[in-house]
Amino acid sequence: MKKILLSLGSIVFAGAILAGGTGAFLGDIETSTGNTFATGVIDLLVDNESYVTNNDGVLVMSTSTSWSLSSLAGKLFFNFLDLKPGDIGEDTISLHVNTNNAWACMNIAMTGTPENGQNEPETLVDPTAGTNDGELQNNLFFNFWADDGDNVYEVGEQIFKSGWAKDIFLGLNWPLADASTNIWGGSGPITANTVKYIGKAWCFGAMSTAPKTQDGQGKKTNSTNGPLVRGTGFSCAGQNVGNIVQSDGIKANVQFLVAQSRSNSAFLCSGQVAGTSTPPVSTSTLYSEDFNGCDEHDDLHNKSYGSHGNECTIYEEFWGNDTDSWTTASIKTTGYKTITLKYDRKLDDTGGPVTPLSLKVEYSVNGGSSWVAPPLETVTTESGWTTKTWNLSPSADNKASVKVRFSFVGSHSTSHGYIDNVSVTGVSI
Repeated sequence: MKKILLSLGSIVFAGAILAGGTGAFLGDIETSTGNTFATGVIDLLVDNESYVTNNDGVLVMSTSTSWSLSSLAGKLFFNFLDLKPGDIGEDTISLHVNTNNAWACMNIAMTGTPENGQNEPETLVDPTAGTNDGELQNNLFFNFWADDGDNVYEVGEQIFKSGWAKDIFLGLNWPLADASTNIWGGSGPITANTVKYIGKAWCFGAMSTAPKTQDGQGKKTNSTNGPLVRGTGFSCAGQNVGNIVQSDGIKANVQFLVAQSRSNSAFLCSGQVAGTSTPPVSTSTLYSEDFNGCDEHDDLHNKSYGSHGNECTIYEEFWGNDTDSWTTASIKTTGYKTITLKYDRKLDDTGGPVTPLSLKVEYSVNGGSSWVAPPLETVTTESGWTTKTWNLSPSADNKASVKVRFSFVGSHSTSHGYIDNVSVTGVSI
């Protein structure tokens, strides 16, 4: 140990002599301290300003669905528990993206359609009474548009999603700003530290657009150009709703997704990369009837056949005041979603009065024990061959027995209703 210590001492000493012997050279030292890598932040904050008609049918601010800038935890865009036909509501959602440019998507997924029991008026018109057999989703209409922040739908503002709740609240991502779409105009992502506005209006009944004149002001702090002064830009008529929706409800989740745009230029809300081929969707035909060969005659009461293109097409021919219907076989949709019904139809009365004359189309999700209301359509005027396509989801998803029924009413020997090429398809879950 003593030898080791002495050796070290010799080395230090030798170094001192070397430094002293070489003299001083010109020099400089620059030091960079605290070098760090850190990930950037993509953070979305949302606020909401909401209005709804009160018990007097007057539009007022809804405090239970309005909030200042925050995350969405514990916040509700919908919290209306005593709706009446003709009620209308409007929200303007503001999206605040922080320090990085970002793509943005939105989706709404309906998670329940509660019947909430049935009172006496509803039981007279509604044969369905299951836990999720409510019909409100068939009678709530929505419009979503790119707003300028004033809670008013104005001339020139783009509606990017519109329809009944049952048809649009499917949990699919809607592009707000992605590589192919920007609802606010132009292209590209939402710029960092900017605010974008989404208008949302709903109607319990039949909704009509009546856009207000664009005032170019956006949201004013004193609210002199808001919906309480100018209206929402929409109107709502509820007289055709009926008692079938009494006590019914819907439940839904609302979600926003943001993603960095830098080094992510091909981002699409659909999940498909822009510029690449879209993979085929696994769609299956669950039911098909084209009446080819006229071989269905013996199985169908009081029917004849006519020509529709190169196919043999069934039509119902009635003498006098007659009614009849045709129903598909049971269609199993277990394991499938996005259930789609498609058919061709025609309605005419070539020699008699056209009233009453009707063709009603409806479907059942319980093997025909009851029929979903309202019907998909009730045609009461003459029409040439028309192809119709209907989305039966989510109510017809993953069911043991779905049926479709076509019901005809004629008032004259020359009253005719025709259907052809009936099909039901679904996408694998």
